Amino acid sequence: MSDLNDTRAAIDNSRLMTKLAIVGLVISLGLLVLDVTATALRGVNYCTDVFALAAIPYSLAVLFSLAAMIHGILGSAAAAEDEEKQLLENRKATNALSVEEDVRFTAGRSLENFRRYSPYVFAVLGAASVGLLLWLTAAGWRERVPVADASLNALQFAIISFIMMLVSGFLGAFLAGQSHQGAFRWLRPAGAWLIAAFAVMLLATVSAIFTRSNNLAADGYIAKVLFWVFAVLGAEFITSFVIEFYRPRTLGEDRPVFESRLLALFTEPGGVMRNIASALDYQFGFKVSGTWLYSFVERSFFPMVILFALIFWGSTMIYEVGPSQVGVRETLGRVTGENLKPGIYWTLPYPFGQVRLFSCTELRQVVVGELRSGTDDDGAEPVKQETGLSQVVLWTVAHGGADNNFLVAVPPEDGKVDTGGASISFIRMVIPIQYRIRPDGVMNFAYNNADPVRTLRRIGAQAATEYLASSSMMAVMSTRRSETESALRERIQSLADAHTLGVDVVKVSILDAHPPVEKVAPAYQNVIGAMETMETTILKAESYAAKTVPDAQAQAAGIVADAESYRYTIRKVSKAESERFLTQVITYNAMPAMFKLRSYLDFLENDCRGVRKFVVSSSLNNEVYELNFEAKERLDLIDTDLTQIDKQ
Repeated sequence: MSDLNDTRAAIDNSRLMTKLAIVGLVISLGLLVLDVTATALRGVNYCTDVFALAAIPYSLAVLFSLAAMIHGILGSAAAAEDEEKQLLENRKATNALSVEEDVRFTAGRSLENFRRYSPYVFAVLGAASVGLLLWLTAAGWRERVPVADASLNALQFAIISFIMMLVSGFLGAFLAGQSHQGAFRWLRPAGAWLIAAFAVMLLATVSAIFTRSNNLAADGYIAKVLFWVFAVLGAEFITSFVIEFYRPRTLGEDRPVFESRLLALFTEPGGVMRNIASALDYQFGFKVSGTWLYSFVERSFFPMVILFALIFWGSTMIYEVGPSQVGVRETLGRVTGENLKPGIYWTLPYPFGQVRLFSCTELRQVVVGELRSGTDDDGAEPVKQETGLSQVVLWTVAHGGADNNFLVAVPPEDGKVDTGGASISFIRMVIPIQYRIRPDGVMNFAYNNADPVRTLRRIGAQAATEYLASSSMMAVMSTRRSETESALRERIQSLADAHTLGVDVVKVSILDAHPPVEKVAPAYQNVIGAMETMETTILKAESYAAKTVPDAQAQAAGIVADAESYRYTIRKVSKAESERFLTQVITYNAMPAMFKLRSYLDFLENDCRGVRKFVVSSSLNNEVYELNFEAKERLDLIDTDLTQIDKQ
């Protein structure tokens, strides 16, 4: 009879778990739809990012409520089947009937198969849901467009988040508490994720309050932390899925694999240490919490945590002032004592006391103007040494911001009469100001100015506006840029001293100086191109002249030298010929026959050198002698072949 009562109690518990799972499913689904609808209708630009991330725990609560509902339905069917079996055994209707093998009783096997295989399916579905929602969230963050005032609907979302937080907290705590009984064990994952949704909505409420106060950074930081927390919890589904195949089994355990062990440390009833012990027992397959080592850790865990927390808090009393730093001691928000030199100092623990450190050798930089479109560098950061090639931006490409425009003077052109009107133009530039904090100006820099960095930036803008109003655009852009930078540094230093900023302006640079991009830059680019073309043409002409004139001068000098040489040659040759002719006349008059013979022989020797000659005797008509003078010019009698002479 007791077995039958236990079976009926199991039926009631299964049906009650089914009802609770349905309630959790409906409420979780409603909260999920409300979260998604509010995010979609208002857009992620108006509601907080933390509010949008609440869709992840709500979707998992819906999924695991569905799992608990199916488990309850199958459990009630299996319990009803067991009740019917017990009734049949008590009646003993027939001996031939085998209650264990009856094909009608399949609910128990269905429940067993569901418990065996469905946790893996739900673990995979949980990991896929978290991954998909995180991907959609990241995509939404990349594609959204910032709005002018994100605090318009922040109060509405704060109220909505607070109401959803209360509903999630009450329902999650109820399901988690009910799951403490073994019959309602499968309600624990849904309750845990609803408690997680409670925490997210609490953070969403706080973030909306910060957004209402125009503090937009808090929402982004909280959202990024939650993003990675959910990424870790999503990865846990896959890890548990794999570990489940190798984990030792224990009797009587009913912990589904899709239940988060990390989340259970803070959501399960019984305290953190008991949850850790349960997790260790579950993973190792034996009672780890019964060992002496775990008992020692359990007894000393919280005292050690408190001790380390006190040690960490006490470490905030010690400060070190570096070699290039100046320290200022603060006690309860009030400055005490003079500037601290390098060394070790003690103060009250944070937040009651602290030592603020300032570097007097570090080179800092503040920029007048916008570095790129949509940004404004109001903060001062240490100057970094850039490596590599920077991106080249042309004048005609839109970049920078509207705050980069400055008035400059335009001098009148040559030949034009000045009518008395002011000629001005706009020039766009970025002015980095590099400075250091003076050792004797730390107090002025830190306490006498609410925001010294912003003040220095505005001083730089004032000095640039005053100086450039009386400067020429072309001079600032080209020939007098260095002079302009020096003048601006002196003006900014003078104004900084007048405002007692306590800084030394080290260098002022002019970057990205060009006309406004919208309408002037294209025309100005054409003018600069024409000027460059003119300069190129002039340089080519000068190069041609520099090459041609020396060549012409060299050719003229060569012609004059040739003429002089020709004149000298003609005069000397003519004089020599005239003298030779006079000498020949004298020789002819002295011996005419010898002169003629000598002239004739010279003619044969010199002028007829390459001509073949025949000597014919006037008295020997029948005798012919052939003499070859090519081999030997001189002929001797011993060289004559007498045998070849024909005798008469």
